[in-house]
Amino acid sequence: MAVSAIQRRWGLRALRRLGQDARATPVPHVSTGFASLDDILGIGGIPRSRITEMLAAPTSGMTTIALKVLANAQARGDMAAYVDLSYTFDPDYAARCGVHPSRLLLVRPHHGGEALEIFYRLIASRGIGVLVFDSVSQLMAESQGAQALSAALRQLTNVVAQSPCAAIFLTPLHFGDASSMDNYPSGFALPQYAAVRLLIEKEEWIQKRRDIGGYQARVTVLKNKLGPSGKTASIAITFNGVVDGNGT
Repeated sequence: MAVSAIQRRWGLRALRRLGQDARATPVPHVSTGFASLDDILGIGGIPRSRITEMLAAPTSGMTTIALKVLANAQARGDMAAYVDLSYTFDPDYAARCGVHPSRLLLVRPHHGGEALEIFYRLIASRGIGVLVFDSVSQLMAESQGAQALSAALRQLTNVVAQSPCAAIFLTPLHFGDASSMDNYPSGFALPQYAAVRLLIEKEEWIQKRRDIGGYQARVTVLKNKLGPSGKTASIAITFNGVVDGNGT
């Protein structure tokens, strides 16, 4: 009974008999839409019931990847949500990424505390398949104390673990590299709580005749509690009326 309770709370990989093959029980996940990225994640995509953090400098493809995950979840019948604390969500671009507005809840909170509270309530409803929080940097401007943010993150982690939701936090790299805690408000130790951390870096533009047809990006798995870390994948994001993605 104790083993069953622990596995329900934290997943089958948290505790199992030594002779059990971890691969025998697939980990629930949502595909990113990029075959090479799904492959290096080890489970086939972004895990459900876990927090995933995506980190990138602005315009590196982070938001595009998050939208493609969201669209793939909707294609499986899930309702999705996007917490737009940065007020940068573009409905037209999201549609070109395959996002269906009828299956999307767009949240535009007044401040960070409200954003985290709505985030919590939506996941606790167990009716959301993917929830994107955009972005962590906007929390830095809030006057919330470190203790309050730390408590909020612990609560979020617990409620995500008991839901079918793939929770994705977007962290723009404005201060230093991906290992710098300057990118987070005090008390919001997201790198510690995230099960998966992905670093997205733009490599080069893709030329089509004389026009820009897209760009190449490299994704590095900085942390992965469900598979190998340190792996990289190159992905291509191309524009042709719609936003397409494919592994290269």
